[in-house]
Amino acid sequence: MITHTKASAETGGAHILTLDDGKVNALNKEKLDALIAALAECAVDFAPVVIRGRKGIFSAGFDLKGFAAGPEIATAQLQAGKDAILAILRHPAPVVTVCEGHAYPMGAFLMLASDRAIGTEGEFITGMNESAIGMALPIYPMILGAARLNSTGRKAVATSQLFTPHEAREVGYFDDVAAPGNLEALIAKVVGDLKALNAGAFGANKSAMNRQLIADIEASPLPDFG
Repeated sequence: MITHTKASAETGGAHILTLDDGKVNALNKEKLDALIAALAECAVDFAPVVIRGRKGIFSAGFDLKGFAAGPEIATAQLQAGKDAILAILRHPAPVVTVCEGHAYPMGAFLMLASDRAIGTEGEFITGMNESAIGMALPIYPMILGAARLNSTGRKAVATSQLFTPHEAREVGYFDDVAAPGNLEALIAKVVGDLKALNAGAFGANKSAMNRQLIADIEASPLPDFG
């Protein structure tokens, strides 16, 4: 499900984490734990980390089967999502997310947590659609969305408005949107720019900027499925 290609000249000097389950990348506890473990493996150096999904879909969000499997599994799945967001926010090197398709809630959360989020032009949508499917979000993505989305993006959390790639950039899910033919060149440029940063300064500034956000997410309760 998660392939870790270590930083090398062939990867442009970045670790590449690829999410691909052959389906829609629905994220359960096992997949999220694997992402967290892969990020820990990447922390041995200052090389940027690029997290990519499948062409056509980054992630369809949480695995709904997990929520239907009982309170214990549902809670563990939500905790794993929370831990994955925190792992990105705490990661000492830059984390870039690359979306070549749709990004539904948990996939969208990963975009919001990253240091640089790149989308791709196409007939794709990104956002949080819980109101439309009869679910209430846990508190931690609300905190993340309040910190990273503009007013239009924040209001859309309640109305389940989803966004095209360029709209998603305007509201805060993406920092850049590339035409498919220009995507690899943009990733290479972003990685090159991030590699040129001073590692110590980056780590200090990222830590300071994310400190309160991390504390608020850590303190947020999970829903009571009991």
